[in-house]
Amino acid sequence: NIAESNVTTTISMIRKALQENSEHRYIETVPKKSYRFVAPVSVVVEPSRDETEPADQTLPPSASDEKLRFRLRLSGLLIVLVATGIAFVVLHYRHLAASIPKTSYQRGIRLEAEGKDNQAIKALNEVPPSDPDFARARLKAAWLLYQADRDDEANLYLAAVKDGKTVPDTEPRDKATLREIKGLKELLADQTDDALDDFQSAADTDSTNIDALIYVADTAISNGNLPEADKALAKCQALDRLDPFCGFERIYVLAYEGQLDAAIAEFNQLRRVSNNPWLDEPAGYAELARGNIPEALKHFNSLAAQGRDGNLVHFMAAQDGIAAANLLDGKLTAARNDLTTAIRQTDSKYEQADYLILLAKIDALDVNPSRAKEELKEATKLSDAPEFAIQIARTFAVLGDHATAQSFLSRQQSASPGIGLKYGATKPFIDGMESLKGHDFKAATEQLALSFRMDQSPETVYFLAKAEMGKGDWDAAIISLNSILQNKARVFSESIASLIPLAEYDISVCYKGLGQASEAQDHLSSALRIWAHADPELKAHFTNSMNNSGTGKIP
Repeated sequence: NIAESNVTTTISMIRKALQENSEHRYIETVPKKSYRFVAPVSVVVEPSRDETEPADQTLPPSASDEKLRFRLRLSGLLIVLVATGIAFVVLHYRHLAASIPKTSYQRGIRLEAEGKDNQAIKALNEVPPSDPDFARARLKAAWLLYQADRDDEANLYLAAVKDGKTVPDTEPRDKATLREIKGLKELLADQTDDALDDFQSAADTDSTNIDALIYVADTAISNGNLPEADKALAKCQALDRLDPFCGFERIYVLAYEGQLDAAIAEFNQLRRVSNNPWLDEPAGYAELARGNIPEALKHFNSLAAQGRDGNLVHFMAAQDGIAAANLLDGKLTAARNDLTTAIRQTDSKYEQADYLILLAKIDALDVNPSRAKEELKEATKLSDAPEFAIQIARTFAVLGDHATAQSFLSRQQSASPGIGLKYGATKPFIDGMESLKGHDFKAATEQLALSFRMDQSPETVYFLAKAEMGKGDWDAAIISLNSILQNKARVFSESIASLIPLAEYDISVCYKGLGQASEAQDHLSSALRIWAHADPELKAHFTNSMNNSGTGKIP
């Protein structure tokens, strides 16, 4: 950039080159405007030399004439350069002025594009009700809060729109906004099918609405409907191939589809044009699914670095990823430390409860019931959110405390319409876990299969496989367990990473039950390789399980 001080310095150099003084002025300063050349200028035409004219008749120019002529040429050149520089400055600053967000809404959108979610929410919150973009600002802020698992706050932002009554509904964009607001309210109530319909309607109403397409893709991914997500993202990238949010969802879809190399290639292409830190999240899970823990940690640490710069939401998401990497590696203590650090970093009781429940799930799966129950108890003190009550009920069922699980579920009966399918899926899950504990494997299989049809949780399919193993239906169990291995990226990002080595081990038990020793050994070796550096307590539990399964029984 050429600043005003640079122009002043250049003019001073020109004056010095011309040996300007009080008697001989060449450049005049025009106050508050610019400079102009004021010395008299005459055009000297040098006639072409006549071949008949003696060469020695032309008088050589004097040294003073040559100096003046050089100075004039130099000053002309410098003036052209200065004029060019001034023009560049004017155009550059006009461009900057045009690109600087003029409203809080535009500033919020710019901050979101940079991945600065908390700052974006703050800017969007500053948009007054009188602003035509008020409803869209509240919608965008609510979406960012929803993505950060701050559902209560997201609902408050949507409530401020007063059910869309402040939004005109004459233009396609406005009609789409109303549909998106309705869809997000349904999504927050866990009514994902209805939400997907409304987001799709918004995208159809406003064909250039990238946000609506992203909402469609995100909701379809959470529903396990990857083809629908693919269609929305194809339209999104047709509108803007390098949009970082389309790219973010696309990396997730590719990872969930098992196209891990393609997911990393998509990340690398987008990283060349966007510094949005969120791109590191799905790339980290894709690398984790490839078994490349060091590369995964690079992505998660990069995301954490953004968090240390003031974006706590980035830090929290990074801790989730780092914990998943440690769980996959069998480093339970390190994973617990990651999640405990996240709890200490946030002031949100909602987020603290969420992490405590995750810790309880890990302890329940890795057979530490007393610690799991203490964590669930603490979580209930922090939040009574219905979605947490459902998770707590499921975790108590895994721990074998079915009475407490049923009690937590029954308290949510009035909230069941808002909780949606997760409420409906929890009752058969609890019943199935109780039947599994009582060795009624037929009933357990039926109930857990019913629960899985309503809510495709990796944990549900894991325990379904356990019930199938109990029946001696080894082939069905292998199919169930392989579905976990085929969805590694989803397991890492949405469930408990320990399920991967546990599934490998249980497949080895199934093959042993089928009498296929070679396949059994392959999967057992894979499980042992994954947990080669596991914590001693985990290795001890694993060894005991293997000893107990010597005759093909459930460990």
